[in-house]
Amino acid sequence: MKPFEDILPEEEGNYLVDLLQEEPRQLLELKPAEQEQIIQRIRERLLQTSLDALPEQEYDPGQFLMTPISRPPATRRQRLTSLVSSLVAILVVGVIITSALSLFIPQRTIMTGPPAGPVQSPGTTHVQAGGFEMTLGITQGPYFLGEMLEVNIKLTNHTSKVQWVASPFSKSACGYTDSIEMQENVKPAFELPPTDHRCPSGAAGHLQILPGHTLSTQKYFVLQWSGSITLTSTIDFLEQNNDQWYQPVKSPLEGHWPTLHLHVASQVPPDRLLTAHVTDKSITVDASPSAHLQYLFGFTCTNGPGSGSENTDNYGSGNYGWQPLKSTTVNRPACSMKHITWSYAIGVPGYAVATGNAQSDT
Repeated sequence: MKPFEDILPEEEGNYLVDLLQEEPRQLLELKPAEQEQIIQRIRERLLQTSLDALPEQEYDPGQFLMTPISRPPATRRQRLTSLVSSLVAILVVGVIITSALSLFIPQRTIMTGPPAGPVQSPGTTHVQAGGFEMTLGITQGPYFLGEMLEVNIKLTNHTSKVQWVASPFSKSACGYTDSIEMQENVKPAFELPPTDHRCPSGAAGHLQILPGHTLSTQKYFVLQWSGSITLTSTIDFLEQNNDQWYQPVKSPLEGHWPTLHLHVASQVPPDRLLTAHVTDKSITVDASPSAHLQYLFGFTCTNGPGSGSENTDNYGSGNYGWQPLKSTTVNRPACSMKHITWSYAIGVPGYAVATGNAQSDT
């Protein structure tokens, strides 16, 4: 009996598998003659296989024919390529698994290494010399003409001796001192009310700074110039003389003062303006009551021409320094004479100050 070939086309094989997997819906009842006819047809189909198509080898009945596929031996380059491909596939699978896990695992940031120092804004600088450390900080830019700056100054004594200092930490009867100097010799674009006046020699206050201690103060400064300017902060160092008076001495920070270089725009941004409404008896500023407004003023009182000597029948005064306002309205200074000329400046850090002059009869 010729062995039959069990290799079927793919389409017929799939059809046969699907047919075998289907559950028989009904049983076929065949007569003995019909069954014999079907078996005979199957035998005829099996006997159509030609011996010439089979290998010259004897096979046992029921043995399946399996011809091994011969492949040329792999070269070293092919083995290396196969190894690299396998490693790349493993890495890709690892990355995919790690990425998937990172989406569901809570993240926690771990900081390593030495702690970072304080981050300083562009408006901050500090110097250290002679056992003293000084820091100057101002309101961050951009900067523009007429802007009020908040100035913060700190001095730390790293020596083992007590040091006496004056401006800007001590209160002075001679007026307001911000300890900010501009190195350029440029005329201010506008004037402010006076912040100082004549006072007796030695009337300036003084403070001592102990070893390891720090003094700090907050001041206000108005940019009255535009263009490129240089701001420097200084401190008065003092010592006692034989008469128990305090006299200036050379500062250990001399030549090392903290300095800032600014570019000041000549135009004020529209959203940085303060509007002042002036009447005969008061000034009101369009600002929030919580805006920490600062007020500086000066005035002159007079009886006018024909009311006496022009040299003696007048006087002037002011607050000689920025003082905080509790509301957005300030009243006209008191004047015991007929006429008053009133100069004012109202500001808040980061905004252009509102300045002007007003005249009225009392």
